[in-house]
Amino acid sequence: MGIQVKVLQKGKITIPVEIREILGIKEGDILTLEVRGGCILLFPPRTVPNPTELLDGLAEDISIGEPIKSELRKAVAMRVEKKVRRTRE
Repeated sequence: MGIQVKVLQKGKITIPVEIREILGIKEGDILTLEVRGGCILLFPPRTVPNPTELLDGLAEDISIGEPIKSELRKAVAMRVEKKVRRTRE
């Protein structure tokens, strides 16, 4: 996307209307802000950070174990790295 915003007094920024509309962000919503690998990630209120954890316990006697979580983390990290490389090119 590559939309630039200006940092205002006390670190405030305005999320452009196009992005707010795409993500369904409305006035009064609480967003989650994370820093990963030198990047700022901003999650809309209805974002599920780890959908696998929501599935844990839905079926009896089945739980999501560490091997699955670590594989998901690796897959996500690879996707983020690809996107970061593309934006730098």
